[in-house]
Amino acid sequence: MIINVDKTNLNKLLGVPNRQLTIPAYQRPYAWEFEQVDELWHDIVETLGSNHFMGSVVLCSPDQARPEVIDGQQRLTTIILLLGLIRDQYQHLKPDLVGRVQQFLENAYAEPDLRFKFRPGNANAKVFTDFILCGPEDSSRRDWATVRQLDSHELNRNKRMIENTERLAGYLNQLLAASDNPLKALEQIERKIMTGLEFVVIDVPDIANAFIIFETLNDRGLALSAGDLLKNHLLAAAAKTNESVEALAEDWDKIIDNLEGGDITRFLRHYLLTQHAQVQKDDVFALFKKEVSSRGVKQLIKDLKQMSRFYGQFIKPELVSDNAVREVYQNLNTLRASMCYSALLAGSAVLNNEALRDFARLCEVLTFRYSTICSKDSKELEKVYHQAAKVLASQGAAGLVEASKILEAASPSSAEFVLAFRNQSMGRHYIVNYIFRGIENHLSPEEKTLQNTLGVHIEHIMPQTLSPAWRDTLGEDADQHALYINRWGNLTLLGGKLNIGASNMPFASKIKIYQQSKIALAHELATEECWGLEQIDERQQRLAGIAEGIWRI
Repeated sequence: MIINVDKTNLNKLLGVPNRQLTIPAYQRPYAWEFEQVDELWHDIVETLGSNHFMGSVVLCSPDQARPEVIDGQQRLTTIILLLGLIRDQYQHLKPDLVGRVQQFLENAYAEPDLRFKFRPGNANAKVFTDFILCGPEDSSRRDWATVRQLDSHELNRNKRMIENTERLAGYLNQLLAASDNPLKALEQIERKIMTGLEFVVIDVPDIANAFIIFETLNDRGLALSAGDLLKNHLLAAAAKTNESVEALAEDWDKIIDNLEGGDITRFLRHYLLTQHAQVQKDDVFALFKKEVSSRGVKQLIKDLKQMSRFYGQFIKPELVSDNAVREVYQNLNTLRASMCYSALLAGSAVLNNEALRDFARLCEVLTFRYSTICSKDSKELEKVYHQAAKVLASQGAAGLVEASKILEAASPSSAEFVLAFRNQSMGRHYIVNYIFRGIENHLSPEEKTLQNTLGVHIEHIMPQTLSPAWRDTLGEDADQHALYINRWGNLTLLGGKLNIGASNMPFASKIKIYQQSKIALAHELATEECWGLEQIDERQQRLAGIAEGIWRI
């Protein structure tokens, strides 16, 4: 393998005539967060007058006029973006210096397709060219003030780039405003960018070896996710066997789209848990390399595309066409119950809607009993879900009974569940909402009072702040107010307007408000003659019994 390694700076990197650094179509769009942009800016301004090492850039140059940037896209895009902002400041401070910068952005005498010295990926190319690369006097240049008037598709694809441009412009404006000599300050920044930022450029003649270099560098500590590394590894494997790298990149983008914003590394980990008993986040890439070796790129990508579509439905249940399955997925979403996703992935691939609904409901109930109420070891529960997933993955729908028995066997007993429930306090709002809405729907299955969930709130029966009247009512028990105030037995659901009205009224006054409520949990409180610690304990015991019946295996 022939590798050219060269220490360089932006002056040399962009100074080659009629050459265009190209971001290949298969690379992900520009995605730097504010954190990385801020770090770059501070690295530049805090090291003025000295050099700063920016790391490596991996190029693949089968075509010397269009070397492809395999690693370094995010840094180069951001730095060139900043260079464009500096050029625009010269337009205001000293217009004859605009050309000095523009010569490093544009090839003056090149063919149209090589006009600019840097070409971002397809998602960002047009906006970056029209708003950044074109010079201030260019008729093709678009006014930055109109950038947020782009159609929603373009805005979404270029969101990070637009936000980071505005952030860097703000930093630059602050720097110049604070300087006694803005022109000198601007030239300092320009010189720093062009000559003071040092790179090691690794130039490899073929794409397969470029990917190997990229992977090796990132194995040594550059911050990339397992998803990024796997994509690179798959592209390298495709290049070695002369498969279409572009087609595989499109398939990978489809996988990302299917996830509906879900984290790629988490998805890959849950996918692996259908086969492997234990998978840590740091294990994901190494295990997938073995999968690629044993199954091949095409089969693995095909499977990931299918599974990513199922996973996207976990993230966005509204995508599920079957009403019953969608409802269970929404409940799992409310519970933040992602641990069961490995079993649900395996089930989604082999079960019909009715069987999937029942299996998903079993996952919901087990997660609720095991983790939410009984607070048992989550690592052990993950092993249980792996066992069920492995059965479904190996036996298909025929393994449903065995997989279900594995989950049922892990469930805490009724006695354990009721005891744990009796001692629960408010905790996270989403859990309280989930439980009380489940109980309310059980008490009033025909009512539609909870359809508009935004209008229903959690009400403390004994108020959070004790009035003198409440202190008198509680007597000596008032000292235990803090211990009982958030107990589930002291909570109910109540419509928003009624909730505001109830506030910290005496219980006798609250009864009248509860009588007006269509919510059964609140309405039944009107039968209580008084309210104190004894009533809270009794009600929580009753709710525990109801919950055990609702969330029963």
